[in-house]
Amino acid sequence: MDRLLSLYERMKKLRESGVRMKDISEETDIASSVLSSLYSSVLPMYVNLISNGEDKEKALDKSLQQVNNVSKRKLLGCLDTLYEKVHAIEPRLINGKKNERPFLDDIEKEAINYLPNAGVYTGLYLAYSSSSFSDGLKVEPYMIASITDGDTMPKVYSQNMSGDYYTGIGLFSPFQIGYLIFNEQKRLQLALKVVYLQLPIIEYPNFLKGIYLTHDYNRNPIARRVIFIRQSDEIPLEEFAKMRTEVIPKEKLTDEQQIYYEYTCETGDTIKSMMLVSPEKSLEELKREKQMLKLL
Repeated sequence: MDRLLSLYERMKKLRESGVRMKDISEETDIASSVLSSLYSSVLPMYVNLISNGEDKEKALDKSLQQVNNVSKRKLLGCLDTLYEKVHAIEPRLINGKKNERPFLDDIEKEAINYLPNAGVYTGLYLAYSSSSFSDGLKVEPYMIASITDGDTMPKVYSQNMSGDYYTGIGLFSPFQIGYLIFNEQKRLQLALKVVYLQLPIIEYPNFLKGIYLTHDYNRNPIARRVIFIRQSDEIPLEEFAKMRTEVIPKEKLTDEQQIYYEYTCETGDTIKSMMLVSPEKSLEELKREKQMLKLL
């Protein structure tokens, strides 16, 4: 019965934050009329009777007598699920009246539903891909953190060549699609790194395959094939901060690393583009860009 008190307090907080009963209904799959009866009649009276020393069972029976669309059996049967869904709703994820950021809101709202899928991918990984500096294999540490209370998306971390780590967000859907999204530059600069992962059907996989889009030092976009090899469960962030990205020369690769190299560093595994000045906006610039890229 204590969950009824907590449920009422949470619904009050959501309503005071501007969340409509319709929004709560959509998130919980319970009719708005039923939720309205609970919120406006049943739960307030229940809380009042309990505070006056009434027995919890009798208090609930008396409270339910006020309405005719909520039965005790159905309420208690769905209470645990209702409690969890209502507590998963974040006021900031509900679109405001002006509908100022529907796209971002939709992503965050969907991400909450996918949180259980993220748990099987938590841990420390080494990511292998082609190097931009030499004919070698780039090895980057990544970490997917466990979900903590209040998270709408799991935190993810990556290391760069300079020894700095970046914090990003992860999205792991039940449809074998995952994304890791980072901003690789200072907060006032927007330079997104997006890793697309193919999620295997098996749980707790040893490796993940994907493609990531990033920028070179001239801000030219680069897409690379990448493979994530799981190393262990997640480690403390201070230990992760000590890890470094490195490039292993081709002649020093182990037999295992040679397999990663052949998967990620062959012709066609890296796609580059260039930002060329084209004052005349001529289509000939497209041909010139392709010719220049062949020389790189």
